Amino acid sequence: MIEKIIALSLKKRLIIVLLLISVIAAGVYQYRRLPTDAFPDISPVMVPIFAEAHGMAPEEIERLITFPIESAMNGLPGVKLVKSTSAFGMAVIYVYFKDNVDIYFARQIVSERMTGAMADLPEMHDPPILGPISTGLGEVFMYYLTADDTADTKGKDKKTYLRELNDWFVKFQLQTVPGVTEILSMGGHILQYQIKVNPHLLNKYDLGLEDLEAAITGNNANAGGQFLILGAEEYLVRGVGLIEELEDLRNIQLKVISGTPVRIRDVAIVEFGNEIRRGVVSRNGKEEVVAGIVMKLFGENTSEVIARLKAKIPEVQTALPKGVSLVPYYDQSRLVANAVGTVKKALLQGAGLILLTLLLFLGNVRATLIVAFSLPLCALIAVLFMGVTGMSASSVFPHNAANSFFCWFSCLFKAAFSMRSSSSSISVLSASASMAAPA
Repeated sequence: MIEKIIALSLKKRLIIVLLLISVIAAGVYQYRRLPTDAFPDISPVMVPIFAEAHGMAPEEIERLITFPIESAMNGLPGVKLVKSTSAFGMAVIYVYFKDNVDIYFARQIVSERMTGAMADLPEMHDPPILGPISTGLGEVFMYYLTADDTADTKGKDKKTYLRELNDWFVKFQLQTVPGVTEILSMGGHILQYQIKVNPHLLNKYDLGLEDLEAAITGNNANAGGQFLILGAEEYLVRGVGLIEELEDLRNIQLKVISGTPVRIRDVAIVEFGNEIRRGVVSRNGKEEVVAGIVMKLFGENTSEVIARLKAKIPEVQTALPKGVSLVPYYDQSRLVANAVGTVKKALLQGAGLILLTLLLFLGNVRATLIVAFSLPLCALIAVLFMGVTGMSASSVFPHNAANSFFCWFSCLFKAAFSMRSSSSSISVLSASASMAAPA
């Protein structure tokens, strides 16, 4: 069989050469597009569900929120496991699927099932949401924000101002980068408009907290009023009632007593405040900062995403207010580059060992070069199949003694096998040449 393949290859040399060139070109093209990660991402296909219920104890969270959602997720196609965690004010449900299930299909059916499960849940401030389309190894870029004394914080605490800037500006800018699925904010204080009610004043004006809540809800919206035609022009009519400043909140009317309006400022103190936090982010343990973690989209090329982020950072920095700086402090590109360099070095050393072994045992430079040419060709064919199956190049090289010994043993075994194949090929080539000579 091998003799027939070699004879056919000798007769159809042009076709074989064109085929080799096509394989090499396709392999090089796929190699340039192949996603490269520093670690092998063996994360399963999983869809997380986050449900917040402020003030609820873990027991109520488990009974009223976690259990109904878990029950609803059972029976979905491809689901192999449903896990959950119930904590104070929050529930997290993890829905695991089989490895051959598409992540977007999994999220779609989970979202559809969640719509039906909402009827069994108690009244919540915010509905349950799905987590980002990423994995535990998707944290590819990290940064922090700082502000010097020249920054205008608009009367807010510096930590609150930076957190607000990160949540409402920096995050939205970085999420426009292709390959980014989510930006996680850490540190600082979350801004709140706090109304500190005086119960004695409420009792004095015969008001309750529900009256205060209804007044704020009803006076925090804009309304459309169609349009008016005046001469040859149309004028749009708008009812502007959206709260934009603290003074707008203070002036909301609660009731009228003997022709005198009672406003929120008459019964409460309205001011900026901070949400109660459960953690802090510090720089070198000395300075508190506001930080952000960029999550990579599932299946994206890490190196390309980081390159796009680095190109976007100067644009974001230019748009930040005076005195505010965005400082990147971690990205996986350097780690990927070092890991890839280590793998390339190991492969070159292995190839050199194989060539040296072949040259010493065969004593034939031509045969050695023939076998040496097959090494990168086999690698390019492997890259082609990796691209077809959607696999990424995980650049992890073993460093411990046992694995290193195994790698060297594999190289020697490959060298021995290559020598045997080369000897057979040489003998067959010689036989073919001698058979073709009389003709």
